Amino acid sequence: MQPPLPSFTAEWHNTSYASISPSRPELSVAGKTIVITGGGNGIGARMVRSFAEAGAARIAITARREQNLKDVKAKTEAAFPKTKVDYYVGDVVNEADVKAATAGVGKWDVLVLNAGYLSKREAIAKADFGEWWRGFEVNLKGTFLVLQAFTPTAKEGAAVIGMSSGVVTFSSEMAQTASSYAASKIALNKVMEVFAAEHPQLNVKVFHPGVIETEMLAKSELSGLPIDDISLPADFAVWFASKEADFIKGRFVSCNWDVDELKKKAAQFEQNPLLLTSNILGWYPGQI
Repeated sequence: MQPPLPSFTAEWHNTSYASISPSRPELSVAGKTIVITGGGNGIGARMVRSFAEAGAARIAITARREQNLKDVKAKTEAAFPKTKVDYYVGDVVNEADVKAATAGVGKWDVLVLNAGYLSKREAIAKADFGEWWRGFEVNLKGTFLVLQAFTPTAKEGAAVIGMSSGVVTFSSEMAQTASSYAASKIALNKVMEVFAAEHPQLNVKVFHPGVIETEMLAKSELSGLPIDDISLPADFAVWFASKEADFIKGRFVSCNWDVDELKKKAAQFEQNPLLLTSNILGWYPGQI
C-alpha cells in the first residue's frame, strides 16, 4: 500500500507478508536461543510465537507479571513442542533481576529489548516528576542494565534489537505532552547506535514496531493513526535478526517499510554512515 506517513520506502505494510515470514528457511533460528524482555504480553508475547515458528530451540522471556509469562510459555510450548520457553520474573530497572535472568539464560543468539514504558501524557510544567522519570528509568536505565549484563554472554555475531518508536520522527509540536516518551526513545536510539559502534562483533539495530492495539497505545490517547496488525512487528523482528538485515547495523527503521526495498538500498547505508541515525550536524570519522 501507499505510505500513509513519511516513509523511506515506497511500499508500506500494516500486516505481515511473505518476505518476513518466519517460515522462510533463510530466516530460520533453528538451534538458537532468543531473549525477549517484556515478553509477557503485547508485541513481546507475539514475538515469542514468531521466533518459535522460525524454529528457535529456546526462548527466554522476562516481565514483571508471572501469570502472563506462564501463559506465554504454556501456549508457545503447546503450539511449538520443539521450542522450550523459560521465563524470569523481574523488572528491567532492577539490576539484581536482570543479573538473575542473565545467569539463567547463559549464551544467547538474539536479544530483543522490548520492555518499555509510556509515561502519562502531561505538559512539562504540570507533569508529576516520578511518573515522567519512569519513562527514562525503563526505556534508558533498563536498556543500559540489560545490555551491560547480557553482552558478556553473547555468542559471536549475535543480534541485539532495540524497540524504538515513531515518536522519534515527530516534530516538537506533535510530541506535546509526550516529552518523557519522545526524549527517552530518541536517547535510546543514540545509546543503541553507540553500543553498535562499541561492539562491531554484534549486529545491533533499532526499529519502530508500528501502531499496535496494546495497553500502551490505549494509554497514549492517540487516535486517527493507521493501526497495524501485531503480526507485523513480531515477524519483522525475526527478519531483523537475520543475516539479510545485517546492512542496517547501527540504524533505525520502521517495521512498516518494505524489506525488499530496504535491501535494494543497502549501498546507501554503506555509503552514508549517518543514514537513519540520530545526528544533528553529521560528523563522522574522516570528516575532521
